[in-house]
Amino acid sequence: MPATRSARAPTRRQALAEAPISKHTGIALNTQRPTASLKSTFAVTKHSTDLVGKTKPKPTLFVATKSVLSRATSAPQIIGREAEQTAIRGFLRASVEQGRGGSMYVSGNPGTGKTACLQSLIKQSSASFTSVLVNCVPLTQPGQVYAAILRALDIETRADTALSELEQHTQHAKTPFLVILDEVDSLLGSRQEVLYRLFELAAQPNTRLALIGIANALDLTDRFLPRLQARNCEPLLLNFNPYNVTDITNILQSRLDAVCTEPVIQRAALELCARKVAATSGDLRKALDVCRHAMELAEAEHKKRQGDKENPNVVVMPRVSIMHVAKALSALSGSQAVQKLDALNFQQKLVLYAHVQVVASNTQDKRALGLAVSALYAEYRVVCGRLNMLAPVTRSEFLDLVAMMEMQGVVAVEALKNGRRGGRRATGCPGAADDRALRLLVDESDVRRALSNTPALAPIL
Repeated sequence: MPATRSARAPTRRQALAEAPISKHTGIALNTQRPTASLKSTFAVTKHSTDLVGKTKPKPTLFVATKSVLSRATSAPQIIGREAEQTAIRGFLRASVEQGRGGSMYVSGNPGTGKTACLQSLIKQSSASFTSVLVNCVPLTQPGQVYAAILRALDIETRADTALSELEQHTQHAKTPFLVILDEVDSLLGSRQEVLYRLFELAAQPNTRLALIGIANALDLTDRFLPRLQARNCEPLLLNFNPYNVTDITNILQSRLDAVCTEPVIQRAALELCARKVAATSGDLRKALDVCRHAMELAEAEHKKRQGDKENPNVVVMPRVSIMHVAKALSALSGSQAVQKLDALNFQQKLVLYAHVQVVASNTQDKRALGLAVSALYAEYRVVCGRLNMLAPVTRSEFLDLVAMMEMQGVVAVEALKNGRRGGRRATGCPGAADDRALRLLVDESDVRRALSNTPALAPIL
């Protein structure tokens, strides 16, 4: 069993409402440290007592079922993903389990089981190695990632000496160690040298470091892979495709079977949920949310029928039907615009938040005319500084973010109606952003609703 270190961290999954990462346990989402181990505490507790020694009542079957359908609950087993498991297992055997270095980049949309699969395979390994998780989102200075890795390994360091100490440790560590960089795309932009250096450390002769980068971006390798190839430190690439209907149904059923054999949710209702989610995003987290919401609808309906709405201790065992799942899907899916906004990554949501701030601070209505991209970028940098979570992207990367949002149908980018030159310039020309304006293609109320559902932005919205 690989050795682990104890540390906990917030992840961008908190900001994006994603499931936590762990080896046997979820990582707390209310801490401020950017590192975490993969050590487990997910063992099932058979009984518990309160402060006066009384045994707490056993939760009802319905409550236990809702609990296993939570995003934060570790899956009892990995369903499907045989090819991905084989690839990860092969990487672990060829690298850290042999005391050698190596690197892998794991990509895929949110909710496709990247971290759960990795977590399960590390848990299954019988080799002796240390595994630590480093969340890259909160890191605002390049040297912080090196210090974060060392501190996760219980090695005290300073930012100005962290890189040299990490280089020493990769060559002289007694035990091989695996570093997992979560949200690794946060190290791109002005800090890509950090990412390059880490992959180089994992490719050096006699290194004890194995490195796995995880990100949602599918095109990340296109942005930094050529340079890694030139440096002879190209990582193995592994992409997780969205879940299909069969996988989602089987995963949901396995979670239900872990707590009961009674059909709390009808099989037909599970299949309806799986078909709808697989057709839109293949995001397992959304399927879990739909099932939980359907259970809440069924519970409320049952209590109303029983006439015990005022008694929270009443034991109820409603059954979730296709009707409940259909209502939950309708409530959680929302309009097409809401679905587009929910699909945006955190950086793109920061752009929208900056747009909301600029419009709110202007007496003149800018919605119809659009906002100058240069002004929007300036406000975006202010927002990043206020959040103190991550460094702003460069100007060219900001324009890439805006271009992606335009392709997704969220915004339109066009020539300023009252521009200084009265015409459109090519995007790559100097000063091009000053001659272009961004206009929302969705209602601002939908934007605010999507931003308020992002935990990192809700307090300052």
